[in-house]
Amino acid sequence: MGIEIERKFLVHRDRLPALRDGERIVQGYLSRDPQVRLRVVDGRRVVIAVKNHLSPEERVEFEFAREDLSADEIASLTRLTREPPLVKVRYRVPHAGLVWEIDVYEGENAGLIVADVELASLDHPIEFPDWIDRDREVTRDPRYANINLTREPYRSWEDSAR
Repeated sequence: MGIEIERKFLVHRDRLPALRDGERIVQGYLSRDPQVRLRVVDGRRVVIAVKNHLSPEERVEFEFAREDLSADEIASLTRLTREPPLVKVRYRVPHAGLVWEIDVYEGENAGLIVADVELASLDHPIEFPDWIDRDREVTRDPRYANINLTREPYRSWEDSAR
């Protein structure tokens, strides 16, 4: 069992570094409460996570991974998700001793790019890269939670809500 502490931000698109070696993630949810997430990474690795939120920044998380499932088994699991899964490509970018994960969404969430960083503690200092929009932290905005993006995709938001 681990406690994950994470903060999430929108980015300055024009300042993003070159993004390389991303992982394509198809992500859906089998349950909302408790949150049970299914991820298919690069079409071959399946990760199931059980999460319980302690606060917007903290959550308890258990993860189980398998790489030996057939394509048919992966498709069967994916069909069990409550809403259509979201698709994103995740890039990892190190900066000042931390690793930022940049998610570039596809499909119904195309146009959305967010970056998050996992921290050792709630008060862990962050040196922000210039491509992070520090004024647009979305950690506490439920619209940007992946589980909610499966129900209300980014493309369905009005421009004023973005």
